[in-house]
Parts: sequence; C-alpha cells; structure tokens
Amino acid sequence: MRSGKLFLLPLCVAFSSSLAISAQENQVRAVRISYVQGTVKLVDASGVEFDQAHANMPVTQGMLLKTGSDGNVEVQFEDGSVARATPDSSLRFDQLQRNGEGRTETQITALSGLSYYEFNNRDGRYSVHFGPYTASASKSSILRLGVDSNSAQLAVMRGAAHVETASREGVDLSSNKTATLNLQIGSGYDVAHGIQTNSWDQWNSERDGYLARLGAKATLARTLSNNPDNPAWSDLDYYGNWYNFPGYGAGWMPAGMEMNWDPFGSGYWGYYPTYGYTWISGYAWGWYPYHCGMWNWFDGTGWAWFPGNCGWGGYGYGWYPVNSIGNYPKNYIPPVRPKPIQPVRGGHMPSQQALIAVNRTEGTVTPPARPAGAAGPIMFGGRKLQPIEPAIHLRGAGPLGDSFRAASGYGFVRSNGTPGGVPDPHSTMLQPRYVPTPGSLRNGMGIASPAQDHSMPINGGGVRMSLPPSMSAPQASAPAPSGGGSAHH
Repeated sequence: MRSGKLFLLPLCVAFSSSLAISAQENQVRAVRISYVQGTVKLVDASGVEFDQAHANMPVTQGMLLKTGSDGNVEVQFEDGSVARATPDSSLRFDQLQRNGEGRTETQITALSGLSYYEFNNRDGRYSVHFGPYTASASKSSILRLGVDSNSAQLAVMRGAAHVETASREGVDLSSNKTATLNLQIGSGYDVAHGIQTNSWDQWNSERDGYLARLGAKATLARTLSNNPDNPAWSDLDYYGNWYNFPGYGAGWMPAGMEMNWDPFGSGYWGYYPTYGYTWISGYAWGWYPYHCGMWNWFDGTGWAWFPGNCGWGGYGYGWYPVNSIGNYPKNYIPPVRPKPIQPVRGGHMPSQQALIAVNRTEGTVTPPARPAGAAGPIMFGGRKLQPIEPAIHLRGAGPLGDSFRAASGYGFVRSNGTPGGVPDPHSTMLQPRYVPTPGSLRNGMGIASPAQDHSMPINGGGVRMSLPPSMSAPQASAPAPSGGGSAHH
C-alpha cells in the first residue's frame, strides 16, 4: 500500500459556474429512469432529444418522456415512489425540486396514454396534472390514469386521491373508485365504485414484484446515507456485496466481478444542457455508483465503490453528473468526459451529440444480471473479509412497502440530540464525505477550481445519522491503495 493521503478528485467534473449555481439555488433534482423496454424518447426542455432512452438516464425538471407503440418505461423517485408509462403515452416532469424544508416537490403532467403512479408520500409531495385537472395522493397510493383527447379516467387502486376541478371543493376518491373526467369542461366528472381491469395492470404488478425482490435483501450499508429509502440502495444489496474495509469503511463490490472488469466499461455519455455530458451506466445497478461516492482499486482485491454524498449534497442534492475514481490499476486509462461543442461566432450553438456509446468491455468480464450465488469472502491486505449480510426484513418491500428508516430503527438525529426526519438542507452531515478539498483541485485538467466547486459541503448546523456498531463510515482521507494513481482527467 502506498503511503500518503488519498484526495478524491471528480472524474472530469468541469461545469459552468453560473449553471451550477443556478442548479443549486433552484434546488433542482435528478431522478432515474429505472426500466426501459421498446421505443422510448427523452426530450429536454431545451430541445435536446434522446431518440432512445436507457435505464439509468437522469430525468431533470422540464423533461418529456414519450413511449412508442412498443415502449414502456419506469421512473424512480428518491423515496421509492415510481411513475410508469405504457405504449403510446407521454409524461412531462414539470417540477423536480426541493422546498425550503428539504422535502421533495414533484409535479408530473400526463399528456396522453395510460400511466401508473405509486406515491409513498414519505418525505415529499406529488401531483399529476391532466388537462384542467390536478390529482394528488392524500396518502401512500397507487393511481392509474388514462388520458385521451376528450376525457380522462383516474382509478385509485390503493390509498386515496384528491382531484382539483374548476369547482372549489374538487373531488375526493378513495380506494377502489374510478373517476371519469371531461377534459373539455374542467368540472364535469362521474365517480363509480369499482375498477375495470386493464391488461397493463399485470405489468405494473410485475414491476412491483421485481422491486420487492431487490428490496428484500436490504443491508445496513444504506444507513451511511442521508436517504436510506432510495431504491438505488436495493440495487446494490441485490446485485453485489458490501464489505467493511479496514481503514476505508463500508465498500461495495458487484457480484461476479473479476480482476479484468472495468466499472466504466459499458454505458453512454449523455448531453444534458444543465450539467454537460453525464455518465449513464449500462449496468442494472448503475445509478448511485456513478453519481456519488468513489470507485477505488485494490491490488489483489479489485474494484470497490465507497458511498459519499449520496442522498444529500451539491448538484441535485446528492446526485452528481459523474463521480470520482480514487485510485486505479497500473496502465488503466480512466474514461474521458466529452467536452460540449462550444458556440460558434455570433453566439450560435451547434447541435450537441446527445448520446455517445462507450464500449470498453472487450476482453473483460462483466457482472451477471443476477447475483452469482451466495455472497462470499474476499481478501484484502492479507485479511479475509466477510460480506455484510442482509439485516432488515421489510414487511412489504417495493414502491409502497415499509420505509427502511422505520423498519430498521435507524434515523436522523440532529446535533442537539432531537430526532429529525428530514435533515436541514443548509446543514452538514458530521459523517465524512467524499468531496474535493480545496487543496486537491487542479485547474487546467478538467477539474473545477475552488471558487467554482459547488459540490463542497455547506457549513452550518450539524445533523448526524446513528450507525450500527458493525458499520464504519467511509473515511474522508485514508492511505492510498496500491495501483496506478488517481483520476485527474
């Protein structure tokens, strides 16, 4: 092992300071496309169009999802809520922000087709617009909405919903009721008991079952984050193993990984006007490990990912367009983030290449689509490390299952010792965070200068999260592992 401190440098993080400041001040979020089948387009409010959406693509405020005749798509939110669209449907994400209390504000417009919404209503507010109406979940609910040119049909499959109409009182719908609403009038509706079965109901249930299987393997590793209910943690618990690395804290390794595997071997660079080119992983679990925390290489062990700033932080509050590589093998070439095309004379902005495919997997072994048998030990620094086993058994996993925070008993505690369900957005977590330090930033290398780096923690009152005795938070700085060097590209 090399001696010295490990400073974590962002992988090609070079943003316009004005755009970064705007993203922070507006508290804009990035949520995740978690499933895509068939033809699905993603269109940015600025006009940038992805002809084919992919899983792990970020969805930001103002974006539009359009499914083709063979397409369906699922979007996951931070608390495990989901929105799903079936063929020939379109959804626009009008608001993806946080309010002054740090709670999420989500507004979706269903423009056409059939869509499903499963809202947990844990730490945020959700509403769905269609024509002159707005539906909001009164509690954790499952809604099915069909929209055509003249009418809409809203079915409350579970929970309850309130629909704002042109009349002051609106209409309240309880479970197992269906409202048919006239889109031309704005106040004409009819409420019926019962829900007529739709052929896509089974697909919606199958997606719930899949997410429930992922969530059933929950470990305590997610207590290191500010958002343990994010379904991205379930992906990691299911598709890989957590280990407590001495001197480093809890780290994650995908199941079936071999020494010649490249964590950046398969994916895309996608152009987002607010952030520039953003990494889109081709792996099923590829959300958090590429938008927060850090990858690190250990000789004799392989690649491991360490969480940091996941769920609360700079861009998108715990989401970054790219993450860090702390150390990598000798002769390894880190991926280079493409530079956006600059305006030409006269201020005209040429068209950007929306999606750039990356395939660095030739001769490598990629993780299997499912876990490779039971979790096993690994060797690290001459010691055998056992995986952290699943420890929390939710009564009902999936979008509307138990809150991990409630089921585990681990929650946020403010610095004065009082419980706090949602941290103060202006406060700093006391646990170490993988963010650049001013001394580690380098100009001229695609790295933001200290004045431009808006991913730094904001000083303020403290909030801490209680950790189980068997878990260690990742270290802010630690002896560098052996290998080729740190990513300065």
